[in-house]
Amino acid sequence: MTIPNHLSDVALTFECPYCGHPIVRKGSWFKSIAHFKCENCHRNVHFGYPDKLALFDHYSRLAGSPGTDTRG
Repeated sequence: MTIPNHLSDVALTFECPYCGHPIVRKGSWFKSIAHFKCENCHRNVHFGYPDKLALFDHYSRLAGSPGTDTRG
């Protein structure tokens, strides 16, 4: 399975698994990173390929739902 390109310019939200703080970035950012530091708890967060697939799958499903705006 590949990560879709149609969400590259869309603002996506991922919650820090340690503190729940929302991380909002463009899809292209999430596609290119492997880890980042949470702005809230300052812990290093591993963001592997399975995490990327889950995030993009979630937003792809939302984009397919009527009345849902995924432009951020």
